[in-house]
Amino acid sequence: MKYAFFDLDGTLIPVDSSILWAETLLSHVGKDEKQLRAERIQYDVDYKNGCLDINKFEDFEMKLLARFPRRELDELRVQYLKQDIMPHVLPIAVDLVKKYREAGARVVMITASYRYAVEPIAELFGIRDLICAEPEEKPDGEFTGRWISENFATQKVVNAERFIQKCGGSAADLKESAFFSDSMNDFPLLDHVARHGGKAVATNPDDRLRSTAQERHWEILELFSEHKLF
Repeated sequence: MKYAFFDLDGTLIPVDSSILWAETLLSHVGKDEKQLRAERIQYDVDYKNGCLDINKFEDFEMKLLARFPRRELDELRVQYLKQDIMPHVLPIAVDLVKKYREAGARVVMITASYRYAVEPIAELFGIRDLICAEPEEKPDGEFTGRWISENFATQKVVNAERFIQKCGGSAADLKESAFFSDSMNDFPLLDHVARHGGKAVATNPDDRLRSTAQERHWEILELFSEHKLF
């Protein structure tokens, strides 16, 4: 196995870190909290229904992020990791990542969430390579409210291939690769890996992905059978 790609939310952790981080910010935003929360909830609904407008969603996330000075964000992130994430980093998921790393695979977290929020979560799993959305920062580290790149649905295919090429490989390496995801939104990359002879693993899959995985004879992995997802 050359590459092992892992989605994050619902795949390696039984919660949605993006929602939890947004709620952390919203609980401190003050003005417009009610309106912003309603907007965030609608984006969650769109995501689950497979009709999320990623450009509008990234605009929302980046503008919310930029409402806070970096110093305050750093403090909130420490609290968020301790209270909302660490309790859900379960040994069974950590061991899965470790198994592929020890087998010689290059382990990569590939998520639609943005770097500032998920980079420390990747570190909790010992994952150094991270493909994710990228916020724009000012020279002093403050966030501008704009985004550089997204990493959702079909864009994951593009970014995964770019990553492999950056590592000196080619699409042929997908034959010795695997991608783990819980969401039908990740069908493009799951299908891309499978079509190249690699392993598509529907991990704690939503109903649509489970049905698709059964039809295509993809592996179905239940990591969190004893833990409620989301």
